Parts: sequence; structure tokens; C-alpha cells
Amino acid sequence: MHHEAPIAHCVMFSDLASARAGDALEIGADEAHHAVRVKRLRTGETVGVLDGCGRFAIGTLDEIAGSRSKPLLNIGLQSVEVVDPIRPALSVYAALPKGDRLDRMIDQLTQIGVSAFHPLLCEHAQRKPDNYRPEKLERIVEEAMKQSRRAWRMEIGDPIALNDAIENPGAIVADASGEVWGPEDKLSTNPTLIVGPEGGWSNTERELIVNSGVRVCRFGMLVMRIETAAVTGASVLMNTPNPS
Repeated sequence: MHHEAPIAHCVMFSDLASARAGDALEIGADEAHHAVRVKRLRTGETVGVLDGCGRFAIGTLDEIAGSRSKPLLNIGLQSVEVVDPIRPALSVYAALPKGDRLDRMIDQLTQIGVSAFHPLLCEHAQRKPDNYRPEKLERIVEEAMKQSRRAWRMEIGDPIALNDAIENPGAIVADASGEVWGPEDKLSTNPTLIVGPEGGWSNTERELIVNSGVRVCRFGMLVMRIETAAVTGASVLMNTPNPS
């Protein structure tokens, strides 16, 4: 996506399906408040508008109406385009790190183009999948989309068990015991990166991985935290040639 005028800020707007160049949008609530009070958006600036379903619109902020506490953005659209989905369509299944490390992981996976994230159920996981709020992660995804000008939303999926995760034909387990992923390696059509807990796989899980025949690879020289391993591995895979 290339545009002549620099985009000052992006906002989310779910109803872009029927929008056309020349239309006027009115956007309020949290999106408007954040744009005006936090990002200090001003009239005349160029604004990007995303719906999370592949549409990316460009417009000019013609007016800031409403009140100081409840501003309304009036945006005149210059263009509306449908962006191709990101390829490869990489899913990441990872154990959940503690604290705000999960937030950082979701933010960065969104920015590098990962298509979907699922919490991975592991015996030694330090944080259980029932101890997080999916709606909070959805908000983090939206903020990262606006930062990165991403038109397609990263899906936050349901928790998945390891035995189900490794059944994916494109599954790759990130582990220091594996072979190094190299430039000659190729991806399957729908790859999946599986990242285990910092406490390590249990004996049962490691036996399951070995017996399944799933590919085990390493993406760096050192032992990484969950969020670092997930983002590093995903970055490498996102830049690997895909046969599709």
C-alpha cells in the first residue's frame, strides 16, 4: 500500500464493505477519543481506516465534531481498496508467558503478519489458558494493526492441545534440540509454528512429538523466552518461500 500523503494515524471502522471514494465517515467512541486525545490528530491530516477484513481506506480528517470528552471524526474518503491476505498464512500455537509478556508477543506477532494465534495446552505451562482475557488480546491486535497498517486481523483462536496441534501437516515445533532452519527449507501451504513452555516439554509430550514425526527445528543459537521464540521463529518462516 503506497500513498502520496503520509498517514498521520489509522482508525478501526467495521463497516467499510459498502464505502466508496467520496463518501464521508463519522467515527466516534473510543476510536475518536484515542485519535484526538492520545494521537493528537488534527483536521486536514491524512487518516487510514481499517476494518480487519481486508479493506484499507484513505481519507482526510475534515472536521472534529462532538465534545471534548466525546469527539466525532468526520472523514472524507479518497480511496478504498481490498488488500490481498498476507502470505504465508502462518498460525502460531504457543504456551502462554506470564504477565505483560503475552501482550508483547501478541503485539509483535500481529505486526509481522502472523494470521492466527492459539494458546497451546502444555503440562509445564506457567500460565494456564483460562488465566487470560481474549478480549484484551483482541484490543492489542487492533492497536498493532493500526501501527503496522495491517488490513487483515490476526485471529485469536481457542486453546489447542499439543496432540491436535502436531497433526497439522504444516506443523513445525520450535525447540533447541531440532535441526537448524535453513535458507533451502520450504514451507507447506498452511504452516504452523508450535512453541512450548519455558519449563520444557514433559516426558509424555516429548515422546508424543518424537513418535508423531513432526518436524522439530531451531531458529537461533540460544535458548529463548516464549515470546522471543515465537516472534523470531515466525519472522523466519514469514520470510521463507512458499510453494503457493
